[in-house]
Amino acid sequence: MRSTGASHRRLCRTDGDGEYDLNRPDWKSRPPRLWVLAALLRALSWVGIKIDLLVIVREGETPIDTSHSPDEYDYSFVSATDVEELYQLDPESDRKKLATLFQDGKVCFGIRDNGRLIAKMWCDLDEFYHPTHPHKLAADEAYLFLAYVDPDYRGQGLAPKMRAAGYAALREMGRSKFFSYSRYFNSAARRFKTKLGAREEGLRMHIRLFGKWSRSLTFRWHSNSGP
Repeated sequence: MRSTGASHRRLCRTDGDGEYDLNRPDWKSRPPRLWVLAALLRALSWVGIKIDLLVIVREGETPIDTSHSPDEYDYSFVSATDVEELYQLDPESDRKKLATLFQDGKVCFGIRDNGRLIAKMWCDLDEFYHPTHPHKLAADEAYLFLAYVDPDYRGQGLAPKMRAAGYAALREMGRSKFFSYSRYFNSAARRFKTKLGAREEGLRMHIRLFGKWSRSLTFRWHSNSGP
């Protein structure tokens, strides 16, 4: 396996304990069982037992309705010479780490408005990567991560349009199976992907004990093949 995980590990955003912050407004409408589970995981993290819950998502199997998305923008891959634009789009990223992603062979798909980069989505053609369980992809697979839309352009349906255009561009490269992760408690991300016709295939649990021992377990919800 290539040692490309380092750039991912530094760039993947994780909520940490914030994922289990029961005071956040979005928790008010969640079922009581999720409150109990989140409270338990948060309490365990305080004593050194970290448990990450990640949903494995299969995307691109059904057409995405983009009839309500604007057509005046340009959809294409972003090159390694556009690192500064990527940083300006998402200042929470890091220039050197963005450059490393390109050096490691990752590709980036984006949307431009009159030349200005307004959205992006990273694609890994080598690994279905997460620090909990990196492994190689097949020749017809792609892992999608770190999607972002400029806040000034949100609400226009750009995220679904970018996903659909990205699928099409990747298919031209011979990639026809698309995968991603969603955090178990990230209801917004899970709803978004479900609306796109994505399918949740399973749950990946990563357990870390006191920073010294770790193990990943995968629970399948479907019998379909995939990572």
